[in-house]
Formats: sequence, C-alpha cells, structure tokens
Amino acid sequence: MKSPNKLLFMFLMISSTCMVASSTNWLMTWMGLEINMLGYIPLMFTKEDSSESEAAVKYLVPQSLGSTIFIASAIASAHFNNLQTLMVIAMCLKLGAAPLHLWFPPVMASLQLMPAFILLTWQKIAPLLAISSFSPLLTKSTTIIAMISALWGGIGGLNQTDIRSLLTYSSISHTGWMLASLSSNNIIFMAYLTTYILINSSIFNFLTKEHTKSHKQLFSSKEPSKFFVLAITILSLGGLPPLTGFIMKLLVIMFTSAKMIIIFGLIVGALVSLYYYLSLTFSTLLSFNKMYLTKTQMVSKQTISFLLSQILPLTMILFFF
Repeated sequence: MKSPNKLLFMFLMISSTCMVASSTNWLMTWMGLEINMLGYIPLMFTKEDSSESEAAVKYLVPQSLGSTIFIASAIASAHFNNLQTLMVIAMCLKLGAAPLHLWFPPVMASLQLMPAFILLTWQKIAPLLAISSFSPLLTKSTTIIAMISALWGGIGGLNQTDIRSLLTYSSISHTGWMLASLSSNNIIFMAYLTTYILINSSIFNFLTKEHTKSHKQLFSSKEPSKFFVLAITILSLGGLPPLTGFIMKLLVIMFTSAKMIIIFGLIVGALVSLYYYLSLTFSTLLSFNKMYLTKTQMVSKQTISFLLSQILPLTMILFFF
C-alpha cells in the first residue's frame, strides 16, 4: 500500500459525516464538521504543488469562518433566538451556496479530479444534514438562498469552457435544489443527493480516463457509444426530460413547501443551466464526423444498462401515478 495515510483521512471524513448525521446537540455537530474539514484537507494534495497549497488555504479560511459562526451563534441562541439565522448562513457558507460561493470556483480550479469530485459531492452531505436538523422555520428560510443559488449557478456557467468550471457552477445550482428539497421531506432530499452523486461519479470517471479539460476535448472520443452515453449523462445532470435529473427536480417542485416565487426562480435557474448543457452537447454533436455515426457498431451492455437507469424513473412514475 503506497499511502495508508490517505485511507486514514478518508475514514475521518466518512466517520465525521456519520457523526453529524447522528448528533443530538450542536456541539457534536460542530465537532463532526471540524473533523470533516480536517480529514478532507490532506486529500487535496495529490501532486504537492503550489496551486494545491493555495486551494487548501482558500478552502480552510471560509470553512473555519463558517464553523466559528456556527458554534458562536449556537451558544448565543440560548439567550437570543434570533441569532439562529446565523447558523443557517454559516452552513450555506460551508456549502458554497450563492451568494456565499466566492471561495468555491477558485478552489475547484486548482484541484485535481479526485479531490474536486469529493468537494462537489461528499463535502456537501454534512452541512446539508446539519441544516435538515434545524427547526422547520429555519429550514424554510433557506429557500431564498436556494433560489439565488439556482439562478447564480445557471448564469455563472454560461461563458465557461473548462469542464470543472461548468461542473462547479452546476454544483451551485444543484445546491439550491437540495436546499429546496429540505423543505419537502427527507426521502426526496436523499434521493436527489444520491442521484446527483451518481451522475457526477460517471462524469468524473470519464474525465479521469480521457484527461479532458475543455468542452472540445470532452467529446473528442471517436467511439459513438461513449459520446452518446456522456451526452446523456450531461443532459441528465442539466435536467432534460425524461431523464433522471429531471425526475428529481420534478419531485422537489411537487413536494416542496416553498413559495411560488421561489419555485419560479428554481425553474428559471434550471432552464439556464440546461441551455448551456444543450449548447455544449449539440454544438459538438453537429460537428461530429458523420462517418462515425453511420458505422454500425455493437452497443455494449454497460451502455444499455446506463440508458435504462436514466429513463427507468419516468416509467416507474407513469406506472404508479
């Protein structure tokens, strides 16, 4: 085993998230968040260059600030109930939700693919679980931040050509949808979070194998099956019907207790995000060489199973409803 210390920090990161999920008081939640942060920072160093050190500092400062605001407001809320709103703001800062997201894109731009994937997926679980443990009144107050995140994530990704920047602003938009799902019920929230992690894992798996950075390199594969599967994955992340990403957003809209103006902002943000994913996919599809599309090739079993996993939720909903 080359680096057993990585396994130790990975164990700390996973166990701290479980600590936040099972905590019964604010002190245990704060300890779990701190251990989660300290377990992730060593995992950011893969090549040990200056950019990773800079990313670690940019990640440490807002995370420490968010933890400090959280524990301070939790202590002060015993005497002043109005200060509980600061706990929500602290968790949104740790999540990277707009307008508290300014640290998030620079950190993502300096990380390698595996630490970036962990930051986009696993590091969101603990703050979201902390927000879900708040009172229903505080949870509903996050819907305004959810709308701002969805709009900002959609608009911020319009002029991006780097794949990680696109996924970063897409993550900000999806963070807004996750915050909105907290005001519905825990089942929809867990389903949305699981779907988001699985879709991102398939995209990052492709990026790791192909070593791509720009959108032109993303679809440079000469195999139509790989291109088609990747395009379906990206469109599912954008929320194109009838794919899985659309079904999850539809469930959030159906069961959330947010106001109509919040739901409208979420839908507009999702439409803007879907616009640049459609332009990314179809602009490359139109320039794709026709000779590769006319070749008759056998479709692999993995491709068929993936397509079924993306379309199956629609058939299940039509069957039961």
